[in-house]
This record gives sequence, structure tokens and C-alpha cells, in this order.
Amino acid sequence: MKHLRLLLGVVLFIALVLLGGKLAVAKPVTNQYYGSGGGGMIRGTVLGFNMYDQLEPIAWASVFANNGQRTFVAYTSAGGFYEMFVPVGIYNVTVIQPGYRAYTNIVTVSDGSTSSINFILEQSHVPVPEYQPSMAVIVMVLALAAALVIRRRYAERSD
Repeated sequence: MKHLRLLLGVVLFIALVLLGGKLAVAKPVTNQYYGSGGGGMIRGTVLGFNMYDQLEPIAWASVFANNGQRTFVAYTSAGGFYEMFVPVGIYNVTVIQPGYRAYTNIVTVSDGSTSSINFILEQSHVPVPEYQPSMAVIVMVLALAAALVIRRRYAERSD
């Protein structure tokens, strides 16, 4: 029974750390323009070179459109496609993806227009960490909990 309580305590602690530390992260809902004024569509694909120098679609790349007053964001699909509806204006459209160099292009959006901007990203050759730095705390806590459970089991067997 003690082991079950200890295990439940460790699981509860890990769940609180994950939720409290916002490690259970999902991409936010796409920021789109739904105003009553005019606007247009910005869409396209984001491709990048993999480690074998093959061009492939990049999923979950962040695409930002900034007109100096507001920033709109969309995320690419598994096929590298993105689209966003924005108000009329001139936008700097920037694509950001870890492991690749950011790329910016300028587009003018008029009422009812559809602008296609495709991006081909180059690798930045900056290592992308396999886990978030805050995950180190969780790994240490799990290792400590495992060590305590093992120590208690050996202590109970030797008694």
C-alpha cells in the first residue's frame, strides 16, 4: 500500500509540474483577421532541405505577417501549407522554424486578393535540443523517485 501511495504521489507531482510548467505545449490557434473591413489571403508552402539535401515540406513552421501595427500568425500543415486572412496593407511575412534560418518576404494585400508566397528554408546548422531545458528538472525528479523506490525495496528485503 505504501508503494502505491508513493507512486501516486510521484505521478501527481509530475502531472502538476507538466501542467504548471506549461510543458504540455500545443501550438496556439491561428491568429486570423475576422474584421468587417476588407482584406485578403496570404498562402503558400514552406519547404526546407533535410540533412540529405532533399527538399521536403516543413510541418509546424511559424509564419508571421506583420504590418507594423499587428502581427498575424499561422502554422504550416504536415504538407508545409499555410494560409491566413489579413486586413489590407503591406506585410513582412516571416517564417521561423528551429534548425532553419528565418526568412522574410514582403507582400502587398489588397481587398479580395490572394497572395502566394512560397519559402525554401536553409538549415541553420545550430543544434536543436532534443528536449526543453525545463525537462531536466523532471528527469532529475523521476531519477530521484526511482532511486527512492529501489532503496525502499532493498531495505524491506533486508529486514
